[in-house]
Amino acid sequence: MTRWIGRTAAALLLAASMGAAIAPVAAQRQQKGAAAAPKFKFSKEVQPLLAKAQQAQQANDHATAIGLLAQADAIPSKNSDDSYMIGMLRINSGLGTQDNALIEAGIEQALASGRVAPEDQGKFIRNLGSLALQRGDTAKAAQQFDRYLALNPEDADVMAETAELHRRANDNRKAVAALQQAIATKERVSGAKADETWYRRALAIAYDGNLPAETVSASEALVKAYPSPTNWRDVLVIFRESQRLDDQTSLDALRLARAAKALAGERDYFEFAETAVMRGLPGEAKMVIDEGVAAGALQLSKPVVKELNTAATSRAAEDRAGLAAAEKEARASKTGRAALGTGDALLGYSQYDKAVEMYRLALQKGGVDADVVNTRIGIALARKGDKAGAEAAFAAVKGAPRNQLARYWQIWSSQRG
Repeated sequence: MTRWIGRTAAALLLAASMGAAIAPVAAQRQQKGAAAAPKFKFSKEVQPLLAKAQQAQQANDHATAIGLLAQADAIPSKNSDDSYMIGMLRINSGLGTQDNALIEAGIEQALASGRVAPEDQGKFIRNLGSLALQRGDTAKAAQQFDRYLALNPEDADVMAETAELHRRANDNRKAVAALQQAIATKERVSGAKADETWYRRALAIAYDGNLPAETVSASEALVKAYPSPTNWRDVLVIFRESQRLDDQTSLDALRLARAAKALAGERDYFEFAETAVMRGLPGEAKMVIDEGVAAGALQLSKPVVKELNTAATSRAAEDRAGLAAAEKEARASKTGRAALGTGDALLGYSQYDKAVEMYRLALQKGGVDADVVNTRIGIALARKGDKAGAEAAFAAVKGAPRNQLARYWQIWSSQRG
């Protein structure tokens, strides 16, 4: 709260004491083309009390001033101008005595009078919200900041601050909405991306508040705006923890983490490699283990890692050598299951064109989960850089939770150089 309120009150009271007309200085400004000071007309019963209260304030006798203002406020015939000035002078004494309750009461009275200038209403309301926040009334603070934003709809910083008030009031859905609105407003007005912390905070509130739809929208927004490995890992960890994923869907989520360079630590690499071995994909498992060792996340000296590496290595050579025979078998099979398995193996060896060929054969022959196959067609095309083809394949994935994973893959694909 600044002294501009006190100075305004004093200036207006001086105007009132000169016949409730425009003060001479204000009139001179008006003649020069500047905005005129507002006209006030105080009631005969109230005006002397206001003048005496101001004199007491100038003498730093706020106790007397406060008493005089209480007398003025009790007069039944007081008008809106009286109420406005009583509120303004209460603000003055509140500032002089560092009494926030008196300041708050003064602001509320001034606003309620309807005489606060339109260009000043936002300042008054924001101060009212700040005072409520200082005394721990988050509900009132949120209400006042929302009221401020109705007058100043492009103040993105206040929107972001208001989000925290809604969170503290346990209205997590409204908190996320406020942050998302702040992000959209900031970027529309400034033409630049909003701060990354706003995106991350929206996701944290949505996830902690158990809001599935908001978690998804905040997750997608985060990796679209700031597709760092850390953000991709956080989004995919949340996705995997909040869904009941089977091994196949979990494997495709780990594949995305690998593509986004979001695997971190022993657990990520080991889980990926172990899942791949269990699904009969030793070649892919071996590549992941080698990457984990190179990144310092896996240590071959550890017995469990050594055992997994041995299993992947010993099976990978035979698996790779049998790819041609597997393709031939897939073409001869009556269903698409063999083609799906062969496509998975080829995908693990980064043979993307052949993998897509096998996956499309699997769809043609049938007997397979189309959502799984279309996801992997999209993955293969995305990894080879075919953005349009990948987008079409991911769009064909309809069932949950794979359709959400497909959207994450599409976001990653669209960001490739």
